[in-house]
Amino acid sequence: MSDIGSRLRLVLVVAWAVFAGVNCYLTFALPGNETIPYHLVWASFALLYGLCPWPRRATLVVFAVITVVTGVALVRHAATGIIKWEETSETVLMGAILLLLIWHVNRQWNAQFRLRALQQADRHRSEQRENAARFGSHEVRTRLTIARGYAQLIADQSAESTVREDAELVVAELVKASALATNLLTLVRVVEPSALEPVDVDRMLAEILRRWSVTADRSWSARSAVGTMQGDNERLEAVLDCLLENAVKFTSPGDTIAMTSDAQGDELVLTVRDSGAGIPAADLDSVFEIFRTAPSAGERAGSGLGLAIVKAAMEARGGTVSVASSLGRGTIFTLRFPLLPGPPTALGEAGSDSTDRDPLDELVDVGS
Repeated sequence: MSDIGSRLRLVLVVAWAVFAGVNCYLTFALPGNETIPYHLVWASFALLYGLCPWPRRATLVVFAVITVVTGVALVRHAATGIIKWEETSETVLMGAILLLLIWHVNRQWNAQFRLRALQQADRHRSEQRENAARFGSHEVRTRLTIARGYAQLIADQSAESTVREDAELVVAELVKASALATNLLTLVRVVEPSALEPVDVDRMLAEILRRWSVTADRSWSARSAVGTMQGDNERLEAVLDCLLENAVKFTSPGDTIAMTSDAQGDELVLTVRDSGAGIPAADLDSVFEIFRTAPSAGERAGSGLGLAIVKAAMEARGGTVSVASSLGRGTIFTLRFPLLPGPPTALGEAGSDSTDRDPLDELVDVGS
């Protein structure tokens, strides 16, 4: 691309040089009618410089040549009485205008250069943060896993009840610490840009439903008929996992947890609804704040990272997340983000045969 750009730039410069030379000649050859070729020389120079600024020395040389050549033509015509001497001031005025243009274009290009440098530096810092978080989290989780294994071994083999209870307490705290390290890594990763890929939303919700339905005694359900869209399957699953983990935490056996997916206009709308304890109205405005847990959560309170991860991931992709809740009746989290259609389904693939229809084309229920 740089070679093509260089060749194109050379062609433009050569074409302009020919055009400017012809008009400079006409400025001399058309006394009394030199106005049009005179202004064409300056206007073409301004246009070319705006498209591809030159090095400072070349700019000054070309500017000086144009000023001298056109100025000599005007002075010559004024000396012979064809034009008035006042018209020779056009050279000074036009030169001043072009100097202002050159200054403005240089300032714009310098600003763009600084912006690109800042963007590159920001990407570099972002990569460093992600790498540090990834490696640091991996090291922490490895050591926590080893420590948890030894603590669990003590709990299983100790004959003293006090030692077993203490060891089990240590295991529980190490499990929480490992989950916190994982969530911190997820929070860093979800806000980073990622390549889009086709995501079968219906199948994704079905798989998430099956995975979560065996973890908690709830009445699980999901409904989706969106099909395939462009997105990030891994991070979308991470967002839904955070919401479902929160729903399980604040519901009891027999309560309902439901997921839905719909295309509304140019948006994909995902909801996670539960019939659990609900969130007090006073806490709704702060549920997405990092490390913030509602006082009403009590023993169910987590690290305060799950909903912060959801908000960060949605905002990073131009989406929104909202919550509606009623004490004793449950909570609804609604995710909205731009709907990018996926590639069309080829003949013979899923959807062409009714026997291969995704189970989430209809309501999917996994009862307690």
